[in-house]
Amino acid sequence: MMQERVSWVNRLALLSNLLGVLMLGLAAAMIPSALLSFFDGTDDLVGHTWALTLTGATGILLFAFTRRRSRDIHVGHREGFLIVGVGWFAAGIIGALPYYLYAQLAPSILCDPGSPLVVGSDFCSFTSSAFESISGFTTTGASIITDGLWGEPGLTPDGRTGLPRGILLWRAVSHFLGGMGIIVLGVAILPLLGVGGMQLFKAEVPGPQAGKIAPRIAETAKLLWFLYLLLCVVLFLMLVLGGMDVFEAICHSFSTIATGGFSTRAASVSGFGDPFVEWTIIVFMLIAGTNFALHFAALRGDPRIYTKDPEWWTYVGLVVFSAVAVALALGSAMPDMGVEEAARQSAFQVLSLMTGTGFASVDYEQWVGIPLAIMILIGLMFIGGMAGSTTGGFKVVRHLLIFRMWIRDLFFLAHPHAVRPIRLGERVVSSDVLRSVSAFAGAYMTTMIVGALLFCIDGQDALTAFTASAASLGNVGPGLGAVGPMDNYSVLSAFSKWVSCVLMVLGRLELFTLLIFLSPSFWRR
Repeated sequence: MMQERVSWVNRLALLSNLLGVLMLGLAAAMIPSALLSFFDGTDDLVGHTWALTLTGATGILLFAFTRRRSRDIHVGHREGFLIVGVGWFAAGIIGALPYYLYAQLAPSILCDPGSPLVVGSDFCSFTSSAFESISGFTTTGASIITDGLWGEPGLTPDGRTGLPRGILLWRAVSHFLGGMGIIVLGVAILPLLGVGGMQLFKAEVPGPQAGKIAPRIAETAKLLWFLYLLLCVVLFLMLVLGGMDVFEAICHSFSTIATGGFSTRAASVSGFGDPFVEWTIIVFMLIAGTNFALHFAALRGDPRIYTKDPEWWTYVGLVVFSAVAVALALGSAMPDMGVEEAARQSAFQVLSLMTGTGFASVDYEQWVGIPLAIMILIGLMFIGGMAGSTTGGFKVVRHLLIFRMWIRDLFFLAHPHAVRPIRLGERVVSSDVLRSVSAFAGAYMTTMIVGALLFCIDGQDALTAFTASAASLGNVGPGLGAVGPMDNYSVLSAFSKWVSCVLMVLGRLELFTLLIFLSPSFWRR
């Protein structure tokens, strides 16, 4: 009994130690936003300063006081799931501090009940601040900001025309960190602390199987982050060359490669009114929704790797088919729309919803008179990008495996004694993977329905409840109804916002990473 108690004390020390490292990393990530606020002279500086100081000081204390006790603890299955699950929620709560402290400490904002609403007062509630933060780190892109996003180009950096640039940058940074995964970033650091990272990588990397692109897990994490940074830089340069402001190009490159969706503009990407910007983001949403291991192999001299991957063919085929179908529906319903505009709007919204990016190049809620287009867009919320990408959602490979299981079961009806393995490319998919895919499908639909019911119980209409649940769980962001592409989630009550937060984290961590905590066997020795 004493040994078990000491063991759990040591495990708690390990968790606290790694949370300390996480908090130090988040404090470092807050520095650019604080510096920008300092140079702009905006009143969010005091909030950034306090958030950075509190986060950094707490991180130092946690790391220092638990380092010795946690040094020799092995990261096993249970520890890996605990670190990932607690780490994501902790990041979301800590990331809320710059928003909340900005609203509470900025002299231009009064958070007393009955005070007039001003820019930034959306963050007076900690629930709303946590929602914005969790949405950022899970790359969902759902927002509670009703007023404060920029409306037109050429805005001054003093915040008079919208939220300060420091706050907008922190929103983009939360996407950047969440895109590849805070825990995957930590995997590259953990060996320095004497802790292995394979269990963390398995718990964090999306998809039914976690593959490695380098012999050592730390090297894998570093290579993924290098590729991630490279894509951000390339997109940033293209947006700047296309005429976008440097600051907004940084924010949108982070949001696009992370498939997040936070924009500096109230009208999202449509606020730029620039076809070049939209086509550029279309290309990079497609890239961000692709398995990063394929990108890495292509950069190493094997560009044909894409055509060898059945999931990639399915992913691209779904994008092309959906975009063409939506474009034809738009052209039929709106004859005055040009071919290029129809192709651009359809491709943009198809990729934005399928990859869960959540950008909007048009208010697609206005397409209610085009039921085919609306149904395709709603269906894409349930697909997601490829496994191993920065997207959330169900993932294309799971749909592909479920479809092949259907085909096999039909074959077995005619040939009950036959043997017919399911393959992905040249690899036979194991029964364990097929079983986990089936279980995930059931859990995903059940969770989405439960979420929709909770939204309905809280007073939301059926369309809002259904799409808010699907968009939160799939890390898509905008839905339909009261949470449409040109609306936001501020209309939800505090209860519904926390329901959405839980769904966002569940979706980002692929359900079972958190649902396992509900199993009594997980807590038994």
